Amino acid sequence: MSKAVIYYFTGSGNSLAVARDLAEGLDANLIPMAAFQDQQIIKTEAGVIGFVFPIYDFKPPKFVMDFLPKMDGIRDQYIFAVCTYGISSLHALKDFGKAIKSCGGRLSAGFAVQMPQNGIGGALLKDALLQRMFANWKKKCEIVCENIKSRKSGKFEFVLLPAMIFRFPVFKMLKLLFGFVRILKSKGAEALSLAANDTCNGCRICEKVCPVHNIQLSDNRPVWSDHCAGCFACLHWCPKQSIGTGVYDLCIRHYHHPEVKLTDMMSDKE
Repeated sequence: MSKAVIYYFTGSGNSLAVARDLAEGLDANLIPMAAFQDQQIIKTEAGVIGFVFPIYDFKPPKFVMDFLPKMDGIRDQYIFAVCTYGISSLHALKDFGKAIKSCGGRLSAGFAVQMPQNGIGGALLKDALLQRMFANWKKKCEIVCENIKSRKSGKFEFVLLPAMIFRFPVFKMLKLLFGFVRILKSKGAEALSLAANDTCNGCRICEKVCPVHNIQLSDNRPVWSDHCAGCFACLHWCPKQSIGTGVYDLCIRHYHHPEVKLTDMMSDKE
């Protein structure tokens, strides 16, 4: 069998940064899931398969869950998953394990890594907290790699919401969430859809970083289609910070991981 392989999905670069560190520690091949979106069957001879992905709404992204059924012949491999979360991972890894099982494989271990929240309320976090998250992951990476190298099985991490109360401005975030739900009920999802303001210069970066080809330019302005992955890559990588979420301010920080470059995001789909 060939050496380990790690498949990753990322929007702001958090999961890519984590996947890179793991690939270095495990001497594994690193492959973006986005490169296979038009492929029906994915085969690998690797004896160790890893998946690294962010948590959206306390669940693995739909893009990632749709990727799993494409994997062919994963019955006998050692499979691990690492999720990056902003507020809480809840039982996302358990759900991911069930999805792996339905595809004929077995999730041997799952690890949760705290990274800067890049969705609702992300702008409320102080820079010092972000730096602590980066440093904590570097320390944890060695432990995760040792677990995987020794083929440890049965370890599934989860982080519940109560654990976050004293580390985050949770009550401010909850206020944002309640406002988000209120707008959805009164005005519908269109009121919160992504849009570019007048500072947009038509550079096409949003189009190029979108992992699901959901954005095209029309009259030199981005237009979103109906199959958004919810990754906010377009928002986070816009050099003019021109992209926002409609009429309601969700207090989203324009952020991308400091170790990930724009060229990395564009090569994700190649």
